[in-house]
Amino acid sequence: MSNAVMPGVQVVVVDIGGIPIRLSADSDSFLRLVRDRYSGFLSSGLHRGVDLAVNVSSYNNSEVEDICVARHLGKWRAERADFRLDWDSDSKSGQLDLTLNAYSLDAALRILHTLLLAENGGFLLHAASSVRQGRAFLFFGPSGAGKTTVARLALSDTTLLSDEISYIRRDGASYVAHGTPFTGELAKSGENISAPIAGLYQLVKASTNRVTLMKQGDAARALLESVLFFAEDPDLVKLVFKSVCDLVCRLPVYRLEFVPDRSLWNVVQ
Repeated sequence: MSNAVMPGVQVVVVDIGGIPIRLSADSDSFLRLVRDRYSGFLSSGLHRGVDLAVNVSSYNNSEVEDICVARHLGKWRAERADFRLDWDSDSKSGQLDLTLNAYSLDAALRILHTLLLAENGGFLLHAASSVRQGRAFLFFGPSGAGKTTVARLALSDTTLLSDEISYIRRDGASYVAHGTPFTGELAKSGENISAPIAGLYQLVKASTNRVTLMKQGDAARALLESVLFFAEDPDLVKLVFKSVCDLVCRLPVYRLEFVPDRSLWNVVQ
């Protein structure tokens, strides 16, 4: 596929999870938004074939009430009221129509990454994640479980990967967590680094700190409830299910009952 761009069109590459996505647009306002929003995740390296042509307009499709992601004849369409993403998984190229809004771009990129990851043994997880002593720890659960609290209580020797959406990729026989710019209540972007995952923790607020190793079946069910995935596609759903099952066979998943203070780190190892 050619990487040439039309005259007047500018390019910026956003590299999240080791997957660079080249965004091309003729809107200076959009390019400034991208550079500001993803300042720690911009790449000047070689482009490896993921392309999005971006059309910035007053896009508004009031007929779409919620996110809809579906595949037809090998091509994907993801729609919400404020954007439409058309994506060809074979050519690794597509078009994004959206309003000039960071939240719209965030949503479109998250969806695109879920599609890219599913085919490569990975997924996005509603989880806070941090790196400590070269190992990544992920804390997952529904809204209100305590993800932002755990991120806020991180020790001084930890590095934040995300307070809301963790990026998990298969790396040979193990799994690696990558930092993301996708933020939650903490409104702080993660660092653009990665580390092998040491363990995953299902968050449960309690009066004492206690860690219990979960059985693989229970762990898989709990993780699947927190996987971020939108596609109405049985084949891709099976791939994500397979990845989660493989992960729980390779990594420990714990139930973490915790008190919302830094003492919780005494039981996280």
